[in-house]
Amino acid sequence: MKNITGYLKAGFFSLLLIFSVSACSILGKKDNLSSTTGLSYGTDKSVLGYQPYDDQNLPNPPGMVFVQGGRTILGSFEQDLYGSRDNIERTVTVNSFWMDETEVTNADWKEYVFYQYNPIDIYTPKNIEIENPNDKDQQNSANPPQPFIPDYTGPTHSTSNPKMLADIIPDDNVWTSNFSFNDVYAENYYSNPGFNDYPVVGVSWRQVVDYSKWRTDVNNLNLIFQMDYEDLPEAFREEFLVVNETTGDVEFGIGGQVIGDNNGSAQVIPVEDFDDFQQEVVEFMNDPINKRQFIERGIYLPEFRLPNEAEWEYAAKATIGTVYLDENEEYGRIYPWDGRGTRNPYGKKRGEHLANFKRGRGDYAGIAGSVNNDASVIPEKVGTREPNDFNLFNMAGNVSEWVFDTYRPLSFGDFDDLNPVRKDGTNDSEADYGWQSSQQKDSISYNPQLEYRSLVNDRSKVYKGGSWKDVAYWMTPGTRRYLDMDRATNTIGFRCAMISIGSQQYDQSNGIFSKVFGGK
Repeated sequence: MKNITGYLKAGFFSLLLIFSVSACSILGKKDNLSSTTGLSYGTDKSVLGYQPYDDQNLPNPPGMVFVQGGRTILGSFEQDLYGSRDNIERTVTVNSFWMDETEVTNADWKEYVFYQYNPIDIYTPKNIEIENPNDKDQQNSANPPQPFIPDYTGPTHSTSNPKMLADIIPDDNVWTSNFSFNDVYAENYYSNPGFNDYPVVGVSWRQVVDYSKWRTDVNNLNLIFQMDYEDLPEAFREEFLVVNETTGDVEFGIGGQVIGDNNGSAQVIPVEDFDDFQQEVVEFMNDPINKRQFIERGIYLPEFRLPNEAEWEYAAKATIGTVYLDENEEYGRIYPWDGRGTRNPYGKKRGEHLANFKRGRGDYAGIAGSVNNDASVIPEKVGTREPNDFNLFNMAGNVSEWVFDTYRPLSFGDFDDLNPVRKDGTNDSEADYGWQSSQQKDSISYNPQLEYRSLVNDRSKVYKGGSWKDVAYWMTPGTRRYLDMDRATNTIGFRCAMISIGSQQYDQSNGIFSKVFGGK
């Protein structure tokens, strides 16, 4: 018996060895050879040879939750009270993606505005110092540095998309009215620190797209400067990094020329020069050829962007909580939570409202002193209600949210059934709605005859979810409305999304503000 066991073990290890060798060959890793050409892969020390880059463990996108994709039924599940019939139910599949855990807040937007006029606090090596005009020792020197005072009266420092301050701050006038006392929020809602954790409103679709582009740039700028010198593309190193021949330290430069001064122990860079340096890097890394090199090395996060309508609706419904063992859904959902009402049916919070919305005509908060009076007569702090089964907060109520799609009433009949989206008016021209496009790109359309004109054109963008000012009907994920891309209201905010690379499943038990468990 002992001999038989020995033979079995020997046979098993022989098979294991054969499989291991075969596996190496199949995967193309045997002796660092390509499985298709037999050529040697290049290395950092090689002059010749193709060098494949291994997957990098990119960080989870800050503030985001992983939403696992799958099959779902999109569309209006509740009775179509308005008779719009613009989102009839259909079965689609949505790919996995990332989405902001909460709506973007006033504090988030203030950070965006600040960095449009100030350099970003990115990682710098120990041998590099940013000149500090507030340093007492430097103020007492023979040539004290001049203070850095951002010019908020001029354009932003972005070389690719310069704006004026009025173009990037929220429109406070969304709160003003001749027949209400809400004007006090015009001075306070965005500016007052007491509202920092409230969702930003008064921002147009176009402003939100600019914010998403900036968020992509700042995250990747910070990520790139945390990489090892050897992992960065050679073109980037030659353009912005200079090796000091005396000390061997890596210093910052533009066009291969060192910026700032060297005081013998460190490279000292004035704030203005550091700002210019960063803008040059951003412009470089957004060039399509250079961007591809970063992506190939796995050191570049995909774009932050607005979720498309299908992603947003899929994430809001979060029907993963209604699926039975055989993949059949036990029931649909009217709202992003279980049950057919707006109140919590479970536990100690039973009876409390699950969203911030208008309960009826003139009723925004309930009767004072009752358990359900939360004083939320306007938007409230993000994350204060229960999350849905994807651990996303405020997917109903509080503020409605911009999505990427261009609005057309019959889009549900045109959509593909895999990752559906409407990018423009293809197959449903705005001319059918009383508009005739002018020749100027991205201009407001016009109708010379003025026979009729609807509100639907190529500038009409979809927004989803009910707000603090809406009745419960609009909190159904399947409902949809639209507004011109340059319009803003005090009821519409947004959150960002990002494509998921690969198919890894992440633990969904994370708490508020992106405390992700199980992620890399």
